[in-house]
Amino acid sequence: FTDISNRFMSREIDVPAKDFCDMSKGFDTAFEDFSIVNCMLPRVYYPSLQGNIYEVLSASVAKQLFPETRMVLDYDQLLNKRPGKTDAIFAWHQDMAYWPPPSMTPDTRTVTFSLALDTTTPENGCLLFVPGSGVRKELRPHVPLKNSRAESHTIAIEVGDEEEKVHVTAKRGDVTIHDEWVVHGSQGNRTQGNRRTYVVAFRTEDTVLRERKLGFTHSHNTEFNWDNWIDSSQSKSTSP
Repeated sequence: FTDISNRFMSREIDVPAKDFCDMSKGFDTAFEDFSIVNCMLPRVYYPSLQGNIYEVLSASVAKQLFPETRMVLDYDQLLNKRPGKTDAIFAWHQDMAYWPPPSMTPDTRTVTFSLALDTTTPENGCLLFVPGSGVRKELRPHVPLKNSRAESHTIAIEVGDEEEKVHVTAKRGDVTIHDEWVVHGSQGNRTQGNRRTYVVAFRTEDTVLRERKLGFTHSHNTEFNWDNWIDSSQSKSTSP
């Protein structure tokens, strides 16, 4: 997968408009100034990825975690924290804040897999989690990184100094798994190597069907009022 990731990150494989962006900066950032290169939906733009062994194994794990329902692949994503980019900070967030709120998709169950294409460490910006932050299944207030989601897709929350934070390191080829409610983020890359990640996320078939009926595909190029979605999802929510 590293070779395919590199082809996306170098723009050899074309990804249009906002689906190729920097998750630490605005949409108007020039490619050469990217710090966190973000490629949404690579399996859409490079169909040969569909059905690969990583997807198959992840589907098996999702089925084992939720055997009572049908879990299907909702989206995929490639990320790279470029070498020496200390500002490649992925803001604290909960994944649910990026998606339609429970009022639109009542069954929020999600399994997100992150495949480390490079060994991750605190020095190159490995994942950081706030332990126990997702237990109550409540969404914290998120705000756009810029003035609105039209300027940057990224949203962020405040995490208190008193809250425990845990670095989760991974060797190349390891996979981490998290749900939709846990608070997580990551720091910049202080090393001279890449920090590349391949993400696939599974949600219930009913939820994915509801998303698609709303016109929500996880593409950043679709026309939504993202800020209204944030506003409507700030109230306390509990998945079934």
